[in-house]
Amino acid sequence: MRFGDYLKNKRRQKNITQEDLARALGVSSVFIHQLETGKVDAPSLERCNQIADILEVTIDELRNVAKKERLRRFMEREGITEDDFEVLTEGERTLIKLYRSLDEDSRRDFGGMVYMLLRHSQDEGVQEILEEFMKCA
Repeated sequence: MRFGDYLKNKRRQKNITQEDLARALGVSSVFIHQLETGKVDAPSLERCNQIADILEVTIDELRNVAKKERLRRFMEREGITEDDFEVLTEGERTLIKLYRSLDEDSRRDFGGMVYMLLRHSQDEGVQEILEEFMKCA
């Protein structure tokens, strides 16, 4: 479900108008309309927290819908299709989940350890991937 549709459905379930939601968030009703019609990106995580409080939905649910919408829009802008992705192994999914659960300092340390382990690899493919990893880490 797109974020705009989700927001509109939840807002209507609570009998809240676009104007009421806008006033509670301190934004214009035009912004709420743009969110609901997909004319602007899904809101920030901070704004999601505010919306979740007002609409009395779980923060995790609202954030997940917003994240998926931002990812979908990014993929559209970049011309990326789902077919462009390789299927991850169970081990790769577990490693990604572990990495995402780390705090900022631990992620930095993790990145440093990966770099230290792989920096002397003779495989050019590994070196290219390592360079990309270091840009993102």
